[in-house]
Amino acid sequence: MSSFTFQNSAAVRRVGTTIILLSSAALILLAFLIWSVIASRYDRLSSMNGTIARAEQLLQASQSNQAQVSLYENETPQLSQSEMQSDMQDLAGEFNVRLEVIRADQVEQVANNVRMVLTLNGVVSESQLGGYLGALARHEPMIVVDNIGLRRARSTNRNQEERLLAIQLKLSSYTKQ
Repeated sequence: MSSFTFQNSAAVRRVGTTIILLSSAALILLAFLIWSVIASRYDRLSSMNGTIARAEQLLQASQSNQAQVSLYENETPQLSQSEMQSDMQDLAGEFNVRLEVIRADQVEQVANNVRMVLTLNGVVSESQLGGYLGALARHEPMIVVDNIGLRRARSTNRNQEERLLAIQLKLSSYTKQ
């Protein structure tokens, strides 16, 4: 047994109060640290759940869009490619696109469909370009722009108000087999 005794009882109360206050502050700090770690993990989980939900919505939307995509339907892929070529000539006429070359490229099997490729070279005015590309995007049956090249077209008439652009498009579409 210890022979130590406090001479002043007020000092005992102050030491005891200080120990209780310091341990309470340490416990509050520890609780705050644990809470912040849990909150940050919850935020990350919420963010991941939101991302997963958006991805599922996009997947459902893309699956429903795939069901609505129209394809060319002819007896042979060559007939479908010919129809596609005719559609592109008509569309070019609507937007004053002067097609100089239309080349039927490859025809290849892709899953249950056949992919047809056309290369178009022509000249379009700068003001008609947006409408022409928008019409390609809305075209039924679906047309995919695989590659596009634009440059200033050589002009023989320098006083021309409208700037002309040389356009090269690599387009593809699909036909049911």
